[in-house]
Amino acid sequence: MKVAVIISRVLLGLGFVVFGLNLLHPFLPQPPPPPGSLAAQFMAVAFPTHWMGLVGLFQFVGGTFVLLGGTAPLGLLLLAPVLVNILAFHICLMGGEGIAPGLVFSALEGFLLFSYRSYFSRILTTKAKAE
Repeated sequence: MKVAVIISRVLLGLGFVVFGLNLLHPFLPQPPPPPGSLAAQFMAVAFPTHWMGLVGLFQFVGGTFVLLGGTAPLGLLLLAPVLVNILAFHICLMGGEGIAPGLVFSALEGFLLFSYRSYFSRILTTKAKAE
């Protein structure tokens, strides 16, 4: 199990570090969405407003935290909403096209959340009280 956690951490962390850096400073070619599509309209707003730069920063930082190991739970918390948005984009705006990487990263995230579940037990309570 320990080896599977390390492999999952490296794959998830490295993936988000690379793709996060690509959003901050593009170096990987990406095909544009179909002209006039909802995805194209979304991107027409997201990139000029630097929204995607913010997402790239969260991807990079979250991926780095996951790679470091000791900060993996914090990295997983940062990456979870990014993954929700990736899946929502591909489902809602692209009709499911190109969703495979998002599903793979979501599976890795889910496995790692399960593996680090003891660190999240205090968050997932129904008996929280203010101190």
